[in-house]
Amino acid sequence: MRSFLAAAAIFIAFGAAPGQARDYPWCERTSFNGFNPSCSFTSYQQCMATVSGQRGDCILNPRLAFDQQNRRRARDRQDNGWNLNR
Repeated sequence: MRSFLAAAAIFIAFGAAPGQARDYPWCERTSFNGFNPSCSFTSYQQCMATVSGQRGDCILNPRLAFDQQNRRRARDRQDNGWNLNR
């Protein structure tokens, strides 16, 4: 019985997938959270439904917006028309 429990514990420990952090595109800022963004919404409507009746607003996730801007700049630097290494 002990070996079965030990084997089951090892199987669970190695078989469990780690949690994955995810950045969602919309953030709420309300007086309830000190106007610190809480980015846990997949749509603007979902965010606004949560914020309704509170003093606050919904904004695009600054981390995602900044990341997209950096990717666009990197792509523009790579393909500026002068690259001869094609």
